[in-house]
Amino acid sequence: MGRATAFILAAGLGTRLRPLTDHTPKPLLPVNGRPMLDHVLDHARRHGHRDVVVNAHWLAPQIVEWARHRPGVTVVVEAPAILGTGGGLKHAAGLLADRFVVLNGDILCDVDLTALIAVPAPAVMAVRAREARHTAVAARDGLVTGIAGVVGEGDGTWHFTGVHAMNLSELDQVPAGESCIVRTVYRALVPAGKVAALIHTGDWADIGTHEEYERARGIRRAGGIRRA
Repeated sequence: MGRATAFILAAGLGTRLRPLTDHTPKPLLPVNGRPMLDHVLDHARRHGHRDVVVNAHWLAPQIVEWARHRPGVTVVVEAPAILGTGGGLKHAAGLLADRFVVLNGDILCDVDLTALIAVPAPAVMAVRAREARHTAVAARDGLVTGIAGVVGEGDGTWHFTGVHAMNLSELDQVPAGESCIVRTVYRALVPAGKVAALIHTGDWADIGTHEEYERARGIRRAGGIRRA
């Protein structure tokens, strides 16, 4: 395996989807007859990402078994503690390419990953028209200028989709142990004007609750989230 150009976050506890997640990791819950992780991996593959790292914590052996049948996928298990979005990336840094994309194992979308990773900035966030339950992001002239509750101010126009790309060297700013990528790397880069914004107007579904899970299953049955 070469250096991975894509990282999929799949270590979460899935507490809001219990009891569905009592015995199954959230990213392995089925959508249209296949695990969510299959859809996310398909998305990465369509954009040329052959070598992919997936992190795991809750019911990690199931994620490991899932990857065993998917060439090019390496699972990094976080134990005994979950490491968060920043700590998970830091933990896997030795497997990552000099530039890589980050996706969530519980978000189904058609963000243009090819355009995302090609943006000439140390980091780039895919943002979309804000929904009330998601953290607001401010963007101006192609740059992220604020993230509500983290740095600057979110103006309510956009929200972070959870899909982003960055240079490997930026992980030097992430401390060892549990941490959040937004509250470490992005907190430092946004004021310096080093985070680009890619506007996403296509499909996007965050499967964090029972309602959202059922909605995502409906989207897939209707043939959505396939374009990019």
